[in-house]
Amino acid sequence: MPALPGAISSDIDTLHSLYKGHGLRRDGYTYAEMAIGLENFSRFLEPYGVKATLFMVGHDFLQPQNHAPIRAVADEGHEIANHSMTHAQGFRLLPPAEMEREVAGMEEACEALLGRRPTGFRSPGWNIGDQAIEILMRRGYAYDSSVHPTSLMPLFKLLHWRNTTQRTGGDRTAMGQLDYMCAPISPYRSSRAHLRQRGADGIVELPVTVVPVIRLPFWATFLLATGLGPFTASLALLRSFGVPVQFQFHLSDFVDFNHPEFADQVPRPGDGVYVPQALWTPLEAKREIFTRAMDRLAEHYTFTTLAQWAEGVA
Repeated sequence: MPALPGAISSDIDTLHSLYKGHGLRRDGYTYAEMAIGLENFSRFLEPYGVKATLFMVGHDFLQPQNHAPIRAVADEGHEIANHSMTHAQGFRLLPPAEMEREVAGMEEACEALLGRRPTGFRSPGWNIGDQAIEILMRRGYAYDSSVHPTSLMPLFKLLHWRNTTQRTGGDRTAMGQLDYMCAPISPYRSSRAHLRQRGADGIVELPVTVVPVIRLPFWATFLLATGLGPFTASLALLRSFGVPVQFQFHLSDFVDFNHPEFADQVPRPGDGVYVPQALWTPLEAKREIFTRAMDRLAEHYTFTTLAQWAEGVA
């Protein structure tokens, strides 16, 4: 069977971007996870010759300690894409003018540091709505990658709500419009009015990969939770249906938050915020399972950046 198209993406969310002080032991941009995580992720991908798409938060571009690592991964050929200015978790609920400020702010920060603007967008928490289509198209975006068409969306929405008791309003929402769980699972062009519907006049949508038929998630956090058995079975289904794969990571997947330097920076259970498994799993354990998964993916998929992938979607 010939190789199928694939892409590797990562949401580059710092602790500050995720929590904005809620549950953190020490607030402010004093963390080292950007430099550590980007370096580890880049080195992880090197043996496979993969250039990833990195969805980055604009405010992280404003912190001097992040400039060198961001420039380094960009110079290596990884795509830098837009993940909003402030990691606004309730992005789809924002007024249109504020939504556009979130998109434009990251563009400006990226251009100031790297000399170019991103052409792809992902909403924080995959929390996007149809009203974003016009904004992204007007601003010249080649694609969006915010739709996560999983059958577990209602459960994920409920868990996020229950795990964010110290947050308010839109920050307690996630996963976008409920009908996105029925969106196509392979790349498509949307209609201009509805992001989940195929059309001829909308934006290219590169959905986060789910398993055919059962629509279970297929990304790094789910792999950490379930192990290689379900991953291998899911990969077999994806291949049998000929589904292209976008495998998604997060910055926290390549940082060891058990290290003493992070002792006063990481939220803990009971803080009223969601603490993902990647924040308490040792780096070597994460790297081992991710390497075994990546080895399997590399056998069957040829990887490009999402920007390159979007060029071939009609």
